[in-house]
Amino acid sequence: MPGRRALPHMVASWVLVWVAQITPNVTAGEIRSSYELGRGLELGSSGITLGGYASINYVDTDEAPWVVEVSDLSLLISWDSGGRWRAFSELEIGESLVLNSDELTADEAEFEMERTYLDWLGINGVNLRFGKFLTPVGHWNQVHADPLVWTVSRPLTTRAAFANHSTGLMLWGNANAGDGQLDYQLYVDATRALDPIKDKPSPPLEMGAFDDGYGARLVYHPEEDNWQIGLSVADYTAADLPGRRAIGGIDFLWRRYGYELSGELVARLDSPGKSWFLQGVVPVGQRFYIVNRYEDFDNLGYTGRVKSNSLSLVFRPRPPISLKLEYIVGDDAPGIVGEGFLASAAVLF
Repeated sequence: MPGRRALPHMVASWVLVWVAQITPNVTAGEIRSSYELGRGLELGSSGITLGGYASINYVDTDEAPWVVEVSDLSLLISWDSGGRWRAFSELEIGESLVLNSDELTADEAEFEMERTYLDWLGINGVNLRFGKFLTPVGHWNQVHADPLVWTVSRPLTTRAAFANHSTGLMLWGNANAGDGQLDYQLYVDATRALDPIKDKPSPPLEMGAFDDGYGARLVYHPEEDNWQIGLSVADYTAADLPGRRAIGGIDFLWRRYGYELSGELVARLDSPGKSWFLQGVVPVGQRFYIVNRYEDFDNLGYTGRVKSNSLSLVFRPRPPISLKLEYIVGDDAPGIVGEGFLASAAVLF
């Protein structure tokens, strides 16, 4: 078996060989003319688009000494047949380079297959997806890439009560609903049977992968798409947790003229426990934003209650580029939310 650090290089080599084999007639001129930052690189008429994102994070809290890390290097590969078939894959190297007061190291680099799935586009808004995808609970988990979110830190609500990824089968699509549209996702997770290298738990909060489960998410948004409201449910087992668990959630997102208000609530349906956050975004000058988030996390995947507040200044010189400075503080949250500063620079290719 190759070493952990050798594996990303092997995967990158396989991807390049595969792209070269299926796009033999793509010229350099076609590639240059099709590229736009943040929208990926279309490889001629092959139906393949290459994209990705990268982020560098700085963390200095009272929980641990300061650290600077290349936290994400992600390659996004999508394919569109021009007909009913589409495919998507996200390959990521996390913590590829870490600098602290003692050393600069690549020993913590870890390759992850974040997503890999095949879509069959049916009729009347009914589609099928098979593979590994982001678990549809709330809206944050499905747009969690650093360049696309407003803060360096991730709300506990979006990562403690459910697996970030699911492997299995999903029925998804949309339907007209009054003056708007209803999007739906219905899925069955079979990670234990389908994914031999499933996500591992990361105590004290992240549970890792489901063993098996099922769930649904419904989202309504009007035609102008300036707000949305979603409902999520999931029932699952996980290797590190006793028995079955059931959760339910509600989330919303409103935005207009650069202002944004969003929130999510996730609650246990089989026992006490809930978590919620509310986040506001206010534009202050050209391309600068102030972001404030309050979160109340109560006995949901972690025994105890945690309240935290985050205040950020965000600069987006262009939509695919995001620079963030954040101060976060948590009450009675040793080992969970540290008080201190975080910063990041991220770009979507």
